[in-house]
Amino acid sequence: MAGLSFAAIDVETANSARGSICAVGVTVVENGEWTAGRSWLCRPPAGVDFFNWHNIRVHGITAARVADEPVFADQWPEVARLVGNLPVVAHNAGFDSGAIREACGRSGIEAPEWAFSCSLALSRRHLELDSYRLPNVAAALGIDFTDHHDAGADAAAAAGIVVALAARAGVDSLADLERMVAGTAGRARRPARAAGSIQRAVPGDSDPSRTVRAAGTPDRGETWTRRGEAPMSRTGHQPGGSERRSADTAQRRSWFGREELVIPEVTGTDPTHPLFGDIVVFTGDLAALTRQQAWDAIAACGATPARNVTKRTTRLVIGDGFRGADPTAFTTTKALRVAELRARGQRIEVMDERTFIACLGANPGSPERAEASPGHVDAV
Repeated sequence: MAGLSFAAIDVETANSARGSICAVGVTVVENGEWTAGRSWLCRPPAGVDFFNWHNIRVHGITAARVADEPVFADQWPEVARLVGNLPVVAHNAGFDSGAIREACGRSGIEAPEWAFSCSLALSRRHLELDSYRLPNVAAALGIDFTDHHDAGADAAAAAGIVVALAARAGVDSLADLERMVAGTAGRARRPARAAGSIQRAVPGDSDPSRTVRAAGTPDRGETWTRRGEAPMSRTGHQPGGSERRSADTAQRRSWFGREELVIPEVTGTDPTHPLFGDIVVFTGDLAALTRQQAWDAIAACGATPARNVTKRTTRLVIGDGFRGADPTAFTTTKALRVAELRARGQRIEVMDERTFIACLGANPGSPERAEASPGHVDAV
């Protein structure tokens, strides 16, 4: 694939501060071939140079392990030299790019002006999976990947995903791969498809045959249609057609196997619960719960689940391994909409999965336990 050249990068952090980088991995692809790969350990910048136990549990890096390593500012020039002027890819690029900016700022060094692409966003557009976490996408594409949260392994997996997606799409550059999926104003449109091909439809839109609109990647829960066929409704019907699944199916799924969500009755009555009275929207996949289980759990806490972000939204829960509380560090339309509303003064709390699960309690699958869960836990 002559022309497919980029550097894939991954960072690991020591704590909930995005700039607390303690490991970096880079894989370089030139003309579709791996040409270099390296990983570094480092001490996080001053002020965020401590390790939280849950971060250690994820990646296994401890303060003792990096005690003799260079500090981030001294290690970074080697990373930058390896990347050079290549475009940069990361899986959930908002997190990695934000972490790099913050770490550079805390270190008093200039942050690179890299053009980031997101392999997670590309995977959402090109693949139909139950989860778009890095291991799931790698497995779906036949990529050998067994050491998740090792920065070098994660960077190599992200590189492999982009190469595999480009091969599937029949393109030979990162720019062409992104242009194929772009659907926003001011960017190149998706090339015309042959009859019978698949396009995305916007959830809740009055015209489901329309392609995804502006501001980032589409979110889970969208429907799919084939050209030349009537779109399925959210209840599993085609206009004028027969029901595709029997009414006694425990969990109805859409044409491509996606779960049809049912908004549960709000039963929680404890006003002291941190979720009580909230209107909660989810974006990205949770590792511990399906979307329906999460909806049922918060309803048992007295919160109302909602499909989309509106002026009534009070809380956004972000999955897909996201860490932190900054919606601009994630790449879905819902997260970007929350950032816009917060900039206008609307109070919307953002939680990652670990904070959300902490709110629900020790047994996240039990709505009863969730209802009894104690007070608020800060976002991490």
